[in-house]
Amino acid sequence: MLLFVTANSCKQEAKGEESTSNEAETKEADPDIENETEEVLTQASPRKQASGQVDGITINIDYGSPSVKGRKIWGGLESYGKVWRAGANETTSIEISAAAKINGESIPAGKYGFFIIPMEEGKWIGVFNEEWSRELHGAWGAFSYKLEKDVLRVDVSPEWAKEVMETLEYKVTDSGFEFVWEKVRIKFEVQAE
Repeated sequence: MLLFVTANSCKQEAKGEESTSNEAETKEADPDIENETEEVLTQASPRKQASGQVDGITINIDYGSPSVKGRKIWGGLESYGKVWRAGANETTSIEISAAAKINGESIPAGKYGFFIIPMEEGKWIGVFNEEWSRELHGAWGAFSYKLEKDVLRVDVSPEWAKEVMETLEYKVTDSGFEFVWEKVRIKFEVQAE
């Protein structure tokens, strides 16, 4: 609702008119504002969260969830051999409440930017990076990714399913967390340090 008033106020002030906070008057003044606002509020790849506990460690994952929409994902939309933000829009973040081992490799407690490097053959790479926030680090997806900020890289074996998972999803399980999108399923094992 505030966006309706703000958008209309800017247009009216530019025309030298008084601004109004009445929503009905705002829509009458410019009916296109409602449509523009709905587009802003409805994201094609909405933010989602996955949370849970594994071996006494709390894991929180925040990510953008894109859809397949009939596209070729691996080796198409997402190139093989390149760092990918493991979600959509802003950087995917994973917060781990205590020191842990992920796929047998140590990582301190903290919040990390999470990336995946898909490979055409063999194992893929899961990347945990110091920079996870646009506000704090200037991180936005993988566009600002810095190799020197990596805290941990782990090899993971993708599993290929017959059925397509239309929207990207993370799940915290009894043994760690999973990434699922299109026909790829990747499991990360988590244990207390």
